[in-house]
Amino acid sequence: MTSVSRLWCVAVIICLMGTVGCGGSTPSTPVAENQAAAPGEGLPTLAIPGVKPTAAKPAPGTGGKPVATQPGTRTATGTAPAKGPAAPAGDIAVKKEPVKNSPEWLLLEIQRIKVMPLPGSEKNTQKSEAEDDLDNEKPLTAAEEQQLKDEFEKTKVVRRERNLQVIGLAEDCIRKTAKQPDQEAEFDAAVHYLLDARLQLALQGDTASIEALYDAARTFYERKPQSASAVEAQLTLVNLTHANALRYGQTEPKWIQEFAKHSQLYATRFTDEEARAVSLLSAAARSCELAGLTDDAKNCYSLLITKFKDTPQAQQALGVVRRFQLKGKTLELTGPTMDGDDLTIETYRGKMVIVVFWATHAKPFVQQLPKLTATMKKYEKYATTIGVNLDADEGMVESFLEQTGITWPQIFSPNRALRGWNSPLAVHYGINNLPTIWLVDPNGVVTDTAIDAENLESRLREVYLPFLKSTQGVKPAGGTR
Repeated sequence: MTSVSRLWCVAVIICLMGTVGCGGSTPSTPVAENQAAAPGEGLPTLAIPGVKPTAAKPAPGTGGKPVATQPGTRTATGTAPAKGPAAPAGDIAVKKEPVKNSPEWLLLEIQRIKVMPLPGSEKNTQKSEAEDDLDNEKPLTAAEEQQLKDEFEKTKVVRRERNLQVIGLAEDCIRKTAKQPDQEAEFDAAVHYLLDARLQLALQGDTASIEALYDAARTFYERKPQSASAVEAQLTLVNLTHANALRYGQTEPKWIQEFAKHSQLYATRFTDEEARAVSLLSAAARSCELAGLTDDAKNCYSLLITKFKDTPQAQQALGVVRRFQLKGKTLELTGPTMDGDDLTIETYRGKMVIVVFWATHAKPFVQQLPKLTATMKKYEKYATTIGVNLDADEGMVESFLEQTGITWPQIFSPNRALRGWNSPLAVHYGINNLPTIWLVDPNGVVTDTAIDAENLESRLREVYLPFLKSTQGVKPAGGTR
């Protein structure tokens, strides 16, 4: 393969992965990054705007900040792929040449546009596999990089033009079939192509197409609430908001809220879509929770509990809502320790208690540990720490404790089936992120459920000083400082 053809292949791959598509698959599931998802693909169970990206790269020219899940984060349970919509009616074989501008003719024109080769894709050379491999290993020169950019821009323009052509043809077909009950299949096929093209343009930032997708979801639902077109229109809007939540959620949390809103609409409107609805709600709830949008997260979790109460996701949501309601309440926490004893938080009344849910494999916990340990040491006269370990292997935990010098008592079940995410405390309080750190005042009341290494010291001071004043000089456990 020559440098030019190699560049072209790279350009095509980038275009297919980017925001410049024309045609492609039905947007049947939320997109990752800025790609339209294909029918039958599994649904994401987690979208975490607000954490440092670890893998994905933003699309050229978008300024987006896609996000990858970090170790130490729990995904929602139940990740069975959802079935995509049926193939559009326009893909069926036509026995005879349709009349020009008839619905069938319009659908065939759309298909013709979608399978047209991209400019330059016919380029090809005849080289041996060995030569091809050597060529691929060569770094791109400045001229080759510029050529790649030029090809990308050309392809972007072509794809946009084709998407606009598809939109025009699809809208014409929709007008001609909307009131013809015997042409519902052609209507649905046209809607399929219209939504796909609009989504591709919307992901490029086309404002008109973004607004059009919102209008489509409303219009097709009002036309026939349980129709295939209504389902697909709402799901396409979920795709768009999910993609933008991933790309812009750090700086524009409104997209996370939009993703949550339209996931809830999908779940409430389409009663036959339980598997997909549950996954969407779980993803939206976690996204909102980690972005600090607690009210939006509660709405998603509450819908899971009320509408899908028999699912594993609903059971987990019960624990999360229970955790949301902890602040200001007396904490109930007890469990077996690694020494074979039973630990209860009641033992530590009179001192503040730092509760840490952690695991040796949770990188965020390991990264925060030095600062956490330093703060805990500094305030050990006034606060004690209880660990709730979520590892499965006892040997790994013991080795980690020895290496790090951690001496806090650890709640850890002797029953292997009750370890890890199956820990009764983790299940009861819906723990889904590590570390999760709580602060409990000397009276046993939870004051914070969102502590980290950065704010632990300030919160210890804020909680303990009022307690000292309330005791009117009575010497607290651990002495005074």
